[in-house]
Amino acid sequence: MVPIARRNLFAEKGRFAISVAGVAFAVLLILTVLALYRGWSRAGEVFEQLPGELWVVQQGTSDPFHSVSLIEPPDIERVSGIDGVQAVVPVLSRQMNFAPGGDEQSVRLMALDFGGFPASPDIQERFLPPPGQIVIDETLSRKTGLYEGDSLNISGVELTVAHVGPRGGDVLSQFAFVNFEDARAIFGVAGVVNYGMVVLDEGAQAGAVEAAIVDGHPDLQVYTAKEFAESVRKEIDESFVPIILILVIIGFVVGTAVVGLTIYTATIERTREFGVMKAVGAGAAFLYRVVLAQAAMLTAGGFALGLIGALAVARLASEAVPEFATDFQVRDIAGVLIVAVIMAVLASFVPVRRINSIDPALVFRA
Repeated sequence: MVPIARRNLFAEKGRFAISVAGVAFAVLLILTVLALYRGWSRAGEVFEQLPGELWVVQQGTSDPFHSVSLIEPPDIERVSGIDGVQAVVPVLSRQMNFAPGGDEQSVRLMALDFGGFPASPDIQERFLPPPGQIVIDETLSRKTGLYEGDSLNISGVELTVAHVGPRGGDVLSQFAFVNFEDARAIFGVAGVVNYGMVVLDEGAQAGAVEAAIVDGHPDLQVYTAKEFAESVRKEIDESFVPIILILVIIGFVVGTAVVGLTIYTATIERTREFGVMKAVGAGAAFLYRVVLAQAAMLTAGGFALGLIGALAVARLASEAVPEFATDFQVRDIAGVLIVAVIMAVLASFVPVRRINSIDPALVFRA
């Protein structure tokens, strides 16, 4: 069965190569789009990486990017006195423009005032730079050409890059962390903060603390860290997911059409041979397995080439465009493999119908 399928496919090596390339393109398209979505959907992950379980904001705040939240220090102090609250960390955050090397760039500056609250070495390195320093991520570093030790000026405040962290999930607007007092000077504000990051006592119930904050402070709104992160991702999901679905469907249709056309052509060219097999007793199940083996071999080759191509394209694209953030996940690769198998099965239907219609008697015709 397999030797017959292999012989049919390799009878025209050029056509086989073109067909594998067509399937590979479909797989590459699907995998790249899914990986790009996974990379972009990490937006807001910084709120889940920080130690706060809850975030207190001004009532009516929808998310960190599209609304302004202003909280007075007395509100922070009152929240810190609620049972189950270990500490409330004041947070300043604002979108700012600066011009490293003369090209204007935008960054989401954030500063946290941990005060006497202890922070782990990892938190200190990533989020709590000393005065006069700033922490940026790899994407912003590549966009601006700033690296550790370089200097920049934001609103008249001179800062030195203390650390370049790994690529963050916020590809459209990167986060950078500065010292709290530097943020006050940059933003030109005093007496207010944007958010309060609530760290809970061990064993405290987040729901109970959230209810206590809302009941006692009707002018405040509370998000869990996950909800705050998801509020950032909402816009990406609403605008990106429909496009992804369309591109995945296009890739699926293209792949199925390429496999189906190739197998159908190979079947037509071997009509007499299939007639001989039927004449000597080959059943419909055997012939179907031959066709399915052809489709499976073609699809497997295309999937392997497409996977390699997607990884290469993602690497090259990220080198050229720092915002091209991809995240290839095993579940997505497995899902695309399943889609490829479905393509092979569907693409076998038309050739099988053709085989079933072959009259074994044609073997004995002149």
